[in-house]
Amino acid sequence: MVERSRWRDAIDGTRDACAPPGQLHCVRPHSDADFMKLFGCFFALILTVSGGVVQGQSVTPAAIQRKEQVLRPDFTITNAGPVGQGSIDYSAGGNYLAVAGDKSICIYQVHSGDAPTAELVRTLKGQTAQISGFAFSGTNVLVSVSLDQTVKVWDVRTGKILHSAEVSVAKKSGFVIAPGHDSLAADLSQEKVRLWNYRTGEVVKTFEPGDSWPSAVAFTPNGKSLVIGTEKGVLRVMDVDTGKMKVVDLDSPILSLAASAELIVLGYSDGTVATLNLGDQASVPERKKQSGAISALAFSPSGKEFASASADHSIKVWEVAGLNPLYSLEGHGAPVVAVSFSPDGKRLASMDEEGVINFWTARGE
Repeated sequence: MVERSRWRDAIDGTRDACAPPGQLHCVRPHSDADFMKLFGCFFALILTVSGGVVQGQSVTPAAIQRKEQVLRPDFTITNAGPVGQGSIDYSAGGNYLAVAGDKSICIYQVHSGDAPTAELVRTLKGQTAQISGFAFSGTNVLVSVSLDQTVKVWDVRTGKILHSAEVSVAKKSGFVIAPGHDSLAADLSQEKVRLWNYRTGEVVKTFEPGDSWPSAVAFTPNGKSLVIGTEKGVLRVMDVDTGKMKVVDLDSPILSLAASAELIVLGYSDGTVATLNLGDQASVPERKKQSGAISALAFSPSGKEFASASADHSIKVWEVAGLNPLYSLEGHGAPVVAVSFSPDGKRLASMDEEGVINFWTARGE
């Protein structure tokens, strides 16, 4: 079992904070050199308790002194309407942003430049119950699932339905599309995870975790692996073709997750974010704190950064290397339920539970 904390014996007061784990080393200041060493140990201990030490990394003075930047939105849309599952998604070309309503999906055309804007160009209507999930498949095609037990494939340029099929849909679907696969999707169906064809509704494969209900799913960017988190805190990485699993027990309920080519980032209800290396599932995730539950996560296109949306009304953008917070996005007046990077990594969009959408300029990508 992987523990979520390795800092206990560095702060329990029983050993020198500068000594390696398991080694007691007390220093008495008989000389100036001893005094400086003791001072350094106390300084390291303070950094550890305050979160200034990142696992496996030294903290430089520059990192200590760096003040986290707070950014305000470039512009805001306040009349987005009722919030469905709190989903937003950029099209592959970045020119469209889809936003879930209750029984419909709003399509905004995004204009970049010195004065970025977003214009509502059409509303996709045709499903008669709440939208449970959706995702873009390419530049102009969007797939949505609804509690009316249908899946629909849309042309967002015209608003026309290209395909429709019947499918059993749960209220919290976690619907995602597999990149690089023809019409392959995954979702949560009560206690099961399903792989299925979104054009026909045919179920290809099902998996039941057994330990508890699944809580979040995400495909890796190449579509070859499906990452599954559960309410009990077990993380699984499934090979889509063979069904083989890698399993890590993290012992804490997983609220949200996202996957890049090399890493998985996890969000917890206590405001913690953690990263896990795909190549070494037994490694202990690193972590930092936000003050509210992490409801949504998104990697930047390069995989070097990720954003975490929190119930404390804020979004943090993190540097993957060292798990350092780069800057905060503040401007929502309610818990943030969705966040997405544009395909070029230059912008982000976010939505809160009151349906307010904020657009931001990314820094450092």
